[in-house]
Formats: sequence, structure tokens, C-alpha cells
Amino acid sequence: MKKKTMTLIKMSAVAVGCAAILGVSAANLPVHALADIQVPAENTKVQVSISEVAGVKEDVKLLTSTSKYLTTEIKVPQLTGMLDKHYQEEMNYIILSHAEKDLAQWEKDANEAAAKAKSDHQEFLPYNLTISYNLKSDGTGSPAGIVSLEVITEGSMGGTSMPRIDTYNVKNTSAAERVTLPYLLGDNYKEKLDADILAQIQKDPDKYVVKDYKGTSVEQTFYVEKGDLVIVFPKYSIAPGYVGSPEFRFSLKDQPAEETKPEEAVKLHLEKVENFKNSQGITMVSLRDVAKQLNYEVKWNKADKTAELVKGTALTSVSVGKDSYSIAKMSPKALGAAPVLQNNKLFVPVQFVTEILKVEVQQ
Repeated sequence: MKKKTMTLIKMSAVAVGCAAILGVSAANLPVHALADIQVPAENTKVQVSISEVAGVKEDVKLLTSTSKYLTTEIKVPQLTGMLDKHYQEEMNYIILSHAEKDLAQWEKDANEAAAKAKSDHQEFLPYNLTISYNLKSDGTGSPAGIVSLEVITEGSMGGTSMPRIDTYNVKNTSAAERVTLPYLLGDNYKEKLDADILAQIQKDPDKYVVKDYKGTSVEQTFYVEKGDLVIVFPKYSIAPGYVGSPEFRFSLKDQPAEETKPEEAVKLHLEKVENFKNSQGITMVSLRDVAKQLNYEVKWNKADKTAELVKGTALTSVSVGKDSYSIAKMSPKALGAAPVLQNNKLFVPVQFVTEILKVEVQQ
């Protein structure tokens, strides 16, 4: 089995790209909906109950809205008992933040729709948002040490809804690491896995739309349960709605172990990034070029002139004119230069890469 130190979070919503009206997570919200991720959703009450399972345990945070235009049933998982406490904290922070953003967006949409219905003298039926979860593997089963969590977000506006399924697969060690398909199946897994899924689809052509199957993606949604790998596809993607979210199950018991390969330290190559020196002699680098080279996702909020970077548990935002930088829950730090717009590109001081993202810059 390949052992690599990887980032934690694999957000299936990124691959699925669900529309905002179907309950898009923070990873896919329209940029105007992005807010300070540390601020809970407005009109939100939080209750906590505890449920214990073998191995990793789970707290359940219940989010509710006071909006009369939105009904909710929201249960947000917060894992406890992981060996890597920092990793656990960051994962829980991301999961809860996404749920809060979903709730805030649905409240906003419901309130606006209700106001429009009133002005048009039409009846308005409340929107509905449900978030639930399943702890598929607590780390005590096979393969050993793997924690696998599924979070299901589903919203409706009185009609058919489409669930978004996010999965979190983690190797529960003192230095936790993300579990990926290459980790489980080896680097050359895709051709065989795609063929095996296609074979299952072709056995039941009345249930699936064969022509819609395009194979697995880089950010394919999956979970591990009872020694099996379960590949998950979005509702409607390869089958009619009555099928739900199609799943394909494969045993991991006979997977061959892979030789461990050393992983190169991540570095930013300055010559591949657009840059310039400002009047104070500080090197400013293109944020989008940095994000591309370091595999961060970038979201730009035009109204606030703020950019948000997300990769795994790493989440940070920078604003034009504000010399204040941080990542996750670290305290804001000044770097001597605020982000600036130049030729429709956002530039940040190179120290943002070294001191905030903790990545070495190679000249």
C-alpha cells in the first residue's frame, strides 16, 4: 500500500459541481456568498449531543435556523479520538464551516424567494435543508486504521432534490494522512477500476444510462466500509433519479501492497510565477500562479476584493489593501505589504508563501 503524507480533505462537491440552488457547499458557493468562515450562520442555534462508537468517536452538532421560510434537519459530525489532534481539529473545522455556509446560503435564498412570492401575490412553500452523515469506518476494521466519513447535504425548494455527498477518508496515525484511490489501489488503478464499474453497469442496462458513464475522476467520491471500497456517483449522473446516488463496491482484501516511495518536499519555483518588486523592494507574486503551482483552489469575491484559497484542511483568504494574513485558525500576521491588483491580477508578498503557506520558495 502506498504511503504518502497528503492533505486531508477530499471534497466531492468540487468534482460534482452542483448548482447553488441544490445546496452547494462552501467549496462551490457563488463568490458573493462567501463570508468569514469563522462566523456562524446568522440566526443559527447550535446544540451538541454525543454518540460513541468503537475506535474513533463522534460528536454531533445540531444546527437550526429561526427563519420561518426554511425548515432544517442538520446533524454535523465532529470526530474525536483521532491520534493526530491537530488534523482532527482542522477537519472538524472545515466540516462545520461548510455546513454553516450551506445553512446561511439557504436562509438567504429562502428569504429572497419568500419576499418575491409576497410581492407577486403568490403562495410560498418553505424551502428545506437536510444534512446527515454516516461514519462508514471508525478505524478499527479493514483496511486497518482507515477512518471513512460520509456527509450528505440535501436541499429542496418544494420539488425534487439532489443530494451532495462529501466523503472524508483518513489514515488514523500520529501524523494523519489523506487516503486516496492511488493510496488504496496503486498509481495505475484507473483503467481497471473504470472497466470494472462499466462491467457492472452493462449487466443492468435498464438501471443505468451506459452512454453517460465517463469513468472515475481525479476527485472521485468514495468511502471504505467493512474491507470494501465503495465508489459513489452523483444522483442523475449515470442513472435515473429513482436509483439515487449509484454505488459500486469492491473488496480491498486482495489488493497488493505497494513499495513506499519518497515524496519530494513541496516548493514554489519563482521563475514560473509572475512577480515584481514593489516600491519597498518586496517581491510580489501572482496569487493565482501560486495557487496553480501549489494545487490550491482559488475563489474571487469581486464585491469585497477578496480571494479565498482552499486545499484540504488549509483555508485562507486575502483582501486587497489589507496587510493581514493567516491560514486556518492562526492569528493574523502583517507581512509588510498588502495584496494589490495589477493588470487584473492579484499579487501578494512572497512571504505569504513562506510564512503563511509554509512552502519553500526556490529562485
